[in-house]
Amino acid sequence: PRLLACGDLHHGPQPIHSLCVYLAAESHDAVLLTFNPALVEEVRKRVSVPVRSLPPTFFRYPSAIPSAQQHLELLHVGNLGPHHPQRRELVNALLSRGRIPSRHATTKNAEEAAELYAQYCLVLNVPLNNDLNHRFFEVMAAGVPQVVFGDPGLLGNHQVLAERLDIFWASSIEELETLVLRLFAEPQQLTSI
Repeated sequence: PRLLACGDLHHGPQPIHSLCVYLAAESHDAVLLTFNPALVEEVRKRVSVPVRSLPPTFFRYPSAIPSAQQHLELLHVGNLGPHHPQRRELVNALLSRGRIPSRHATTKNAEEAAELYAQYCLVLNVPLNNDLNHRFFEVMAAGVPQVVFGDPGLLGNHQVLAERLDIFWASSIEELETLVLRLFAEPQQLTSI
């Protein structure tokens, strides 16, 4: 059997259509969505093979030991380039509003990201277009709490992950700022998660 593992579906204007075109050109027996559990039903409607999601499937993420003196800032790690306008807009708005201490950085690889996450007490994750993304699992592996800017529905049938004590959710910049200020008001409680 041939299995098509689809790493993400947030690139391009019509990623599910691109997946369908690829399946029509290259026959597969099933599709595994590695980072899009929220899109399983939509993909199932568009293809004629079984579709499953099992995040994070076959990836291994580096672990890190949180620093004894973590920065009390919200850290965002990721690309803010032309293909990520929503992420760029949010991160730039947070930085310009200045209501919460925050920092943006980029890294070269997952190991470097894990070391950086471990220096901060809270990480911002901004998934795009229903893509749960690697960062969700990278931050967990690094042992640091994260705020996901989005809806827990991104997890699809894996809602148990939304209930983790180290995962917080916000769907607006105001909600994000309020949550971060509340968490930063008790830093010992945040770092003990």
